[in-house]
Amino acid sequence: MACVRIRDLRDRQNSETIEVRVLRKWISKGKKEELCYQFVDAHGDAIEAVADVKHIEHFDSLIKLQLCYKVSNYICTGPRRYMAIVEHVASLVIGQKAEFEHVPDSAIPYIYFNFATFDTIKRRIRDTKLLTELHTGRDVEITLWPEKSDIVGDDVVPGDIVAIASTVVTEHIGRVQLESTYLTTATINPDMPQTIEHVTRLRGLPEVQVTETVDKTLTILDLKLQSQQKGQTPGNFICEAKITRIHEDRGWYYVLCSKCSNKLYPVYPKQDSDGLIFVCKDDDDITPNFRYCVNTTITDATGSADAVFFNDSMQEMLNISCMEMVTKHADKTNPKIVPQQLRSAVDKPRKLHLTLKNDGKIVGNNVSNTASATAIQTGEGTSTFTPKTPIPKSVTSKRTLTETPGNDKKQKKS
Repeated sequence: MACVRIRDLRDRQNSETIEVRVLRKWISKGKKEELCYQFVDAHGDAIEAVADVKHIEHFDSLIKLQLCYKVSNYICTGPRRYMAIVEHVASLVIGQKAEFEHVPDSAIPYIYFNFATFDTIKRRIRDTKLLTELHTGRDVEITLWPEKSDIVGDDVVPGDIVAIASTVVTEHIGRVQLESTYLTTATINPDMPQTIEHVTRLRGLPEVQVTETVDKTLTILDLKLQSQQKGQTPGNFICEAKITRIHEDRGWYYVLCSKCSNKLYPVYPKQDSDGLIFVCKDDDDITPNFRYCVNTTITDATGSADAVFFNDSMQEMLNISCMEMVTKHADKTNPKIVPQQLRSAVDKPRKLHLTLKNDGKIVGNNVSNTASATAIQTGEGTSTFTPKTPIPKSVTSKRTLTETPGNDKKQKKS
């Protein structure tokens, strides 16, 4: 029996056999957790399939990543409405009666990208219904949030092609940029016919001198006014201020698995062992990866605001890694107990490089330990920022500082 092409599947269509390779698997982090897969066929077309996360063991016994299957007895429905990684008019629902017949490795692609052009992505700004993969000859900035900060790696050299998938499109000072989500992946020099040709050509070009954009310096009052303005674009700013409080109740670090980067859980081991250990739900023989996530209050002469500082900025500020801070100076059984060495960051004037996010929250990206003392003296101050519209009332329902695009749940880490 001939297999139907993925591109021909439609909502409410009867199940017909498809032959696919399973490329990706993930647990969605929306309001409802779902077990998700990405299938691709021999024609290079892709579709998403969704299953009940309660049946993950059943599907793990049937489906292995990168293997090929003939799939039948699924249900065709409409496309996924949130954080979809494939642009298709349909998606698949697979239940326990769905059939997966393993077939020998075939000509089905091992990778899939559906690149958007630079001219078409502006319509996706702040749209989390469909995630974006961008192919462009123009300079585009991408923000990799802490849990995705290492996906590119340190072995990339000028001329390499980096395909970054599953991002959201945002805007910064009038320029289109990308932000990572929990689904973002990076592929270095993807195995496509054009890649070798382009890598050879790009590596032969003279090195490009990158001119960094200079962030505008604002006071804390300016930042607050900026965050409350209708039509204002979030972005990066410099603020001369000092940390005046560390919020102990929110903890100051999180722990990731060294193998899969999932959250680790503290447990007390067997009686013949000492102390607390961290375990991963998926992997054994792991090393805890401690990462800073410090919720603070920052203050200058114009006022105070809450800001969160992640691993790189805190390590630069303290000149000590989070791993060393935890193992040498902290009580690792309780991340809400702040060690004295961490408290040394309080009440020191600094030049803070900050990002004002879409929701008005402030994230610290970088720090310099030099700042003007007169700019930081606490007390009443004035703003140099002129609002375009009257300041609206503050929104009463607030997102936490720890949210990242695509995650509707509270997390300790970011």
